Amino acid sequence: MNKKRIVSSCLLLSLIFTSGCWDSTEVNELAIELAWGIDKGQDDNVMISAQVIVPSKISSGQGDGKAGAGQGKPFFVVSSSGMNTLDAVQKMQTKLSRRVFRGHRRVIVIGESLARHGIKDVLDTYTRDPNLKLRTDLFVVKGSTAREFLNISYPLETIPGLGALGEYDQIGTLMEMGFINFLVSASSKGSSPTVPVLVSGLNTGLSQEGEQQDQAKNVDVEGFRISGAGIFDQDLKLVGFLKISDARILRWVTGKSRKLTISTQIPDQKGNASMVVNNLGSKIRPVVRGNQIQIFVTLTGQGAILENNTRLDLTKTGNVSLLQDAFNKHVEESVLRTITSVQKKYGTDVFGFGDIIHNKKPSQWKSLKDHWDQEFSNAEVFVKADVKVRRIGVSGPSVHLMDDEIKR
Repeated sequence: MNKKRIVSSCLLLSLIFTSGCWDSTEVNELAIELAWGIDKGQDDNVMISAQVIVPSKISSGQGDGKAGAGQGKPFFVVSSSGMNTLDAVQKMQTKLSRRVFRGHRRVIVIGESLARHGIKDVLDTYTRDPNLKLRTDLFVVKGSTAREFLNISYPLETIPGLGALGEYDQIGTLMEMGFINFLVSASSKGSSPTVPVLVSGLNTGLSQEGEQQDQAKNVDVEGFRISGAGIFDQDLKLVGFLKISDARILRWVTGKSRKLTISTQIPDQKGNASMVVNNLGSKIRPVVRGNQIQIFVTLTGQGAILENNTRLDLTKTGNVSLLQDAFNKHVEESVLRTITSVQKKYGTDVFGFGDIIHNKKPSQWKSLKDHWDQEFSNAEVFVKADVKVRRIGVSGPSVHLMDDEIKR
């Protein structure tokens, strides 16, 4: 018998004796959770909550949670407390007839109280367990607990936890990297982590930009929304929040945004304009001279003007250049204001400037790393914007203007 026949015979025999996975579990024996919450429990315990799907309430073929069938909620929330996560999970398991399966988890939410207390002691199992996905998005719930958040209904999604992912995608953010990015920043002396913040309509009296509103106006608001970013220090304690406009700037500077809308008043034109910018880029160049640190930030992008409330005729090259210059000046002023505010208010490098110095100037970083927060606070930052207008839409001047009102 030649070698080919011997190999073929062995393969056939192996197929005869091969069975399925020895440790397989049928889907109908699992309690599948898609969203997970972590809160501060009593006596330094941790409380965990799981948003578990009810398969019979999910219509066939709608595994993404965007449609439902039958009556009642297609999910329920189960919670338990313990000295650590696995202790709490073990106690949670006694409340369920099926084994909790966390392999399809998409979202982790952290209550504000635990975030301010610090989350170093609850992260180990989320990085050690090979069955858990690191490509999961992480959120902080402002003014509430993770457990309360997971019980909120969301009008547009059958599984509310997935609504957070959808909103995060709509603001132009790179998805399913939040937890990885958090862990990378948490393990570095040259940057501090940030986490997107969620607020529910029933638990906040703040507008999207952080201004006070009449609480009564929000009583009937359903669901939740992204409201900015939470800033963590090197001890992984939440120290403050960025409003949503500053969070957009943060994502652009750190290279974690793919699109955004820029709106600004146009000087001397008695009007405003907006453009949607894509292909966002960020280049950071540090200069270290003794005790003086300078950070040069260059932001790039290109897009289309989709609203023009000035008298300018945008079929004229000079008028397009005028708007482009106004957009770039607005970006430079806004970004510098945000970076300076973080420097002075928090002294926490959420922009990753320290990591860039570490990579580009390792010898100089050695003398800076042990007191980087102080050095970051004192660094001089320069911002240059290079945003290009590539399209002006389907009309030149605004269509409602009379001919003698148009500035050509």
